[in-house]
Amino acid sequence: MYWETAAAVPSSLELVPEVRACIGPRDHIIDLGCGPGRTLDGLRRGGLGASHVGADCNPPSLALAAGLGLAVVRADLTALPFADGAFDVAVLQAVMTTLPTPAARLAVLAEARRVVTGLLCLGDFLRNPDLPYYRARYEAGLAETGEAGSFLVREGGVVLYQAHHFTFGELEGLLSQAGFGVVQAVFAPVKTRSGNIVAGVSLAAKAL
Repeated sequence: MYWETAAAVPSSLELVPEVRACIGPRDHIIDLGCGPGRTLDGLRRGGLGASHVGADCNPPSLALAAGLGLAVVRADLTALPFADGAFDVAVLQAVMTTLPTPAARLAVLAEARRVVTGLLCLGDFLRNPDLPYYRARYEAGLAETGEAGSFLVREGGVVLYQAHHFTFGELEGLLSQAGFGVVQAVFAPVKTRSGNIVAGVSLAAKAL
């Protein structure tokens, strides 16, 4: 799997102030797909959260996060090594976009719901049908993957991974199926890991 062996790639998505404001100083926080720990470290430095744990499948990223003094665990995000309700808040930044199927996306959200009693803070990419570059990617991706909004990411002609851009309704539906209800959503342009500016959403969803 590409994400288990790739060099550490930091998320290009920030936790927006409106979502950060939903996190308290006493919350126990887990960052799912924490990468090198930049988001989690930012919360800690900002006085948000009483404890901070990062989970990821990528050893180089986890090593960087551990170097910041963060507690980290290498884990499958659909089978976390934590008890039910172990955390108050889960963070999920630019992770859903990397999951290749609706079932995989729902499995990660359901596992987040299992370990969280309070809030899920999620940031991800929305669909961009008005941008010619992405419209072409979606058209090619639909033929290759069979799913609207999905496309293959290649380097030198080699497929690295499958990405997905969401509609907000699609995300909201997945969250509802997993047991979350959206309480805050901020829509704003965001930067992808390749530097493109696209539509994005940052949201807070309450565990129901």
